[in-house]
Amino acid sequence: MKILKIIFLFLIIFSAETYALSMGTVVKNDFAKIAIDESAKFTVLFWNVENESYQVELYVKEAPENLVVIVEPNNFVLNSSTGKEYIKLPYKNEYIKATPVDIIVKPSSSKPGRYNISIIARSILPQNNISFSQERIFKFLVEVENPLYFESSNEQEVIQNHQNQYLEQENLVDTSSNYFYPIVILIILLISFLIYKYS
Repeated sequence: MKILKIIFLFLIIFSAETYALSMGTVVKNDFAKIAIDESAKFTVLFWNVENESYQVELYVKEAPENLVVIVEPNNFVLNSSTGKEYIKLPYKNEYIKATPVDIIVKPSSSKPGRYNISIIARSILPQNNISFSQERIFKFLVEVENPLYFESSNEQEVIQNHQNQYLEQENLVDTSSNYFYPIVILIILLISFLIYKYS
């Protein structure tokens, strides 16, 4: 009985029609250095060399809360006849169409630093028997520079230096005043001694 169940299971699996998705991708750029008031743009190209069309969905998997991440488009149909750009593959004689996806990153209230962003692309091909899905993960790095932050730091450093100089001058004055009275007393004693001796 168990053998019949196993055979039946194999018949179902091997009789089902399955599909492999041809989701080609290439990342144009994965690093950007921007100021606090600028935005970074990354571009990923998607292409499909097969005749079958399928849906592609993109979403943000990981991003800091102080960065706004926009994926455009985040949902589209990928096939061999659509795309705004062209790409040359080593195993193809002709150029093929590719669909560009832009990932726009904008700091909201971020301090200077380096931030990692992860984007997931999922292809879905629904069928009557078995639906095939494929995922890709893309990682990007944004370095945020904030001139205002550094200017503020420099101003604080200048103020601190002025305060330190003022305190040093105060210490010098205090030190001088500490020596003033003993010197005056010594001079008076010396003059008194000389007057007494030669009078």
